[in-house]
Amino acid sequence: MSLLATWFWPRVSDRKNAQFAITEAWVVSAALAVITALLATVEILRPSTDSPGAEAFVTPVVFAGIAFGIYRKSRLAAISGLALYLAGRVYVLAFVGPRINFINILVALAFLHGVRGTFAYHNLPPRPANLPSLAQNFEAFGQNPPQRVNPAANNEEANSAGS
Repeated sequence: MSLLATWFWPRVSDRKNAQFAITEAWVVSAALAVITALLATVEILRPSTDSPGAEAFVTPVVFAGIAFGIYRKSRLAAISGLALYLAGRVYVLAFVGPRINFINILVALAFLHGVRGTFAYHNLPPRPANLPSLAQNFEAFGQNPPQRVNPAANNEEANSAGS
């Protein structure tokens, strides 16, 4: 599979790739919340009589909550993020006209990857109970490895002692 095909439809059959798809979705959702909040702030600070009030910040807060839910691997949050984003795009399509660009497609794909990743993550088998933590792995690097006995060297010593 080529790199481009892998990005457009990643495999989420293992924990690493499912986690990557989830991370992609929550980062996109958080970026969407930040960008929308910045645009709402600019719109509120603009000197105009018909500028929106605090309701302009509802969408950024909702997408920030969705980003947190996706970060916590919530399937409901991933589905909600995809549904709300697509509903927003349909709303823009209905009132502004056809304005589909490459960024909109990429954002929708990222949310779709998040849905696939969260469902795949929850379908994976649990991790083994005796799996060491990341801190334990780093502690192991700091310790000296146990001394290993080389069996070939022992055989040579035994043969030379027996001669």
